[in-house]
Amino acid sequence: MAALLIATKYEEIYPPSVKEFIYITKKAYSHEQIIEMERQILYTLQFSVTETSPYRFLERYSKIA
Repeated sequence: MAALLIATKYEEIYPPSVKEFIYITKKAYSHEQIIEMERQILYTLQFSVTETSPYRFLERYSKIA
């Protein structure tokens, strides 16, 4: 779940809130658990995530055009 949260923060302009993830999982995880999982994942990756770039947008746009 936390990996999905990280991915949406990376890819989406307006990522879903933690409350929405709690709703999607039918309250299987608490707010604190999701944030803690996210923290552990980012700590394990040593916060080594790339910056977003226009490449992904242009890739999707080229498929549409």
